[in-house]
Amino acid sequence: FLEGQMHALRLTDNITKAKGLYNATKNSSLYDKKLKMYKVTAPLGKMPEEIGRCRVFTPGWLENESIWLHMEYKYLLEILKSGLYEEFYNDFKNVLIPFQDPARYGRNILENSSFIVSSAYPDQSLWGKGFVARLSGVTVELLDIWIVMCLGKKPFSIDKDNNLCIKFSPILKADLFTQKQQTIAYNGKRVILEKNSFAFKLFSWILVVYHNPTRKDTFTNDARIEKIEVIEGGKKHTFNSNTIAAPLSYAVRDLKVERIDVYFEQMIHK
Repeated sequence: FLEGQMHALRLTDNITKAKGLYNATKNSSLYDKKLKMYKVTAPLGKMPEEIGRCRVFTPGWLENESIWLHMEYKYLLEILKSGLYEEFYNDFKNVLIPFQDPARYGRNILENSSFIVSSAYPDQSLWGKGFVARLSGVTVELLDIWIVMCLGKKPFSIDKDNNLCIKFSPILKADLFTQKQQTIAYNGKRVILEKNSFAFKLFSWILVVYHNPTRKDTFTNDARIEKIEVIEGGKKHTFNSNTIAAPLSYAVRDLKVERIDVYFEQMIHK
């Protein structure tokens, strides 16, 4: 069961062991080599029916060897939290629904499914198609993944004076940054995003823009944030670090900030 691997990663605080678990899972029958996705179970044909109802379904369908999105996303989240960033991004576009081929998926790629038919299913024409058997919890995992990617593992902390601090440590791959200038809609306004930037909304309201002039992965050792600029009430506040300290951190929490720009140094990639 993929759930076992997910919990094993969650309980592993050693990155070498985590990588070993990841590689073992990818080399096992839990990995669908044709779809490049993770199945909820390995083949159950030799298992007794006492293990549960998953045993009675056709392989590749529902809880028997299908791509059960809720569990697959849980596993992907633990890969990210374990610090296996290259491994996470190797799976990223193969696993996440927005990057699926709509014709194969058979649904709007902005909609999640309960499960995707795996290549274990006898009818090859259904491989990769999404079906909804019930409500899926996959959205929660996707939001967790998004938060860790955009902010880092521990964005909020308390300093020695018991004041709130907001630290930006994004885990972003270089190809997620814009390749040319783009215009987006933000709170009813048109905003220009410069080349080599990545934007998201913090607390569903504050526009945060990362500026990555040399388009490097932000999780490498030489990826350092040079400064943060915060716009509050039309005024610009600058922090020469990766952290917003009090009292402005409270203004961010209270949604009194309009925009945050985070600038990475001109990184030298070795």
